[in-house]
Amino acid sequence: MSAAADAAELVLFSPLPPNPSGVAAYTAELLSELGRMRRCAVVVATEADAAAAPAGIGAEVISERAYLARPALHGRPHLHQLGNSLDHAHVLRAALRRPGVVALHDVVLHHLVEALTLGRGSPHGYEAALAREHGPAGRRLARLRRLGLFVPMQRFLMPLHGGVLERSRGVIVHSRFAAARLQAPPGLPVRVVPHHLSPAVFAFDGLDRAAARARLGLPPGARVLLVLGHVTPPKGAGVVLAALARLRAEGLDAMLVIGGAVEAGLPIAAQAEGLGLLDRVRLTGWLPEEAFFLHLRAADLLLALRFPVAGESSGTLARALGMGTPALAYDFGPAAEYPDSILAKLAFAPGPMGQAAMRIAARIAALLADPAALAARGEAARRWMREHCALTASASAYRDCLAAWT
Repeated sequence: MSAAADAAELVLFSPLPPNPSGVAAYTAELLSELGRMRRCAVVVATEADAAAAPAGIGAEVISERAYLARPALHGRPHLHQLGNSLDHAHVLRAALRRPGVVALHDVVLHHLVEALTLGRGSPHGYEAALAREHGPAGRRLARLRRLGLFVPMQRFLMPLHGGVLERSRGVIVHSRFAAARLQAPPGLPVRVVPHHLSPAVFAFDGLDRAAARARLGLPPGARVLLVLGHVTPPKGAGVVLAALARLRAEGLDAMLVIGGAVEAGLPIAAQAEGLGLLDRVRLTGWLPEEAFFLHLRAADLLLALRFPVAGESSGTLARALGMGTPALAYDFGPAAEYPDSILAKLAFAPGPMGQAAMRIAARIAALLADPAALAARGEAARRWMREHCALTASASAYRDCLAAWT
């Protein structure tokens, strides 16, 4: 095992499945092509993670500890797949220690730094990180937070990615939106590589909506709305529930499936009960891959109403569009870069939840009122994603960046 890893031409730090993060799935898919171009060693956090990695990943998989014990790897080109959660703590450590190419899946790394400092009982570490990157304003934010004076939106104003970028040889992001928000040192090369379409979608091409609903136990004639992925406040599940209640009050009967683990403390079930929607809402919890895709096939409309965004491009949205599932997103951030012909959009307008729910309900009602147009947009999305977001093109872009920057 060590001989194979030491022969690697590229060292890639990332989580891998079965880790539930989107970056884990993204990296596993990328390796199926990139691994044909370069011999890779993938570094995951622990020995248990390495043992659990999927067979046939196209690379040697080792733990962070094993990597540190193999100095022959340390001089190889490095690629860091970095997201904004604790799943990427070992990636952040490596990006700071071993300069390489960074694929920044989230422009904002504040949540990760917060988890590594405040989450481990180190308010002074949090203050030091903010002061190092954002000067007196960062230090003031940390001190106000100690006093309980904190607005979550402030995380997005202080992204805490500067230390990583200063040590990087080049940065890959997935959207022009993300590239424009990098606080990068002068001269740092940046390339936009759009989020690829998962090849897993092709296995579901022959499955129609009725068959998917039968397998999931969903009513064949219902209007099914879908919120998919790890449910956090920015995913907007709460305002979608309020919109569903408004639709029901206006005589449009629909059901909502919330497919994904709900963040601890987020009162989604209680809100559904309070709105009298328990009979129209299904909470699935975390979904394995097959069930994930079955829900996409079964839905009339995916609701990807994420705000604010940390610069991330939604893998869920890319998969939905590639399957031909109609989707609605805010006309903001990376989602705004998809053509209007393939993605229904809604302008984001700050304000009370009731107003937002009214606007969302009206847009949903208009889309569901014309099933033929909705289906045509879904088919246009399926064709566009397969033409413009192929995995092979993504892997080739990575290869070119690595060749130019390392």
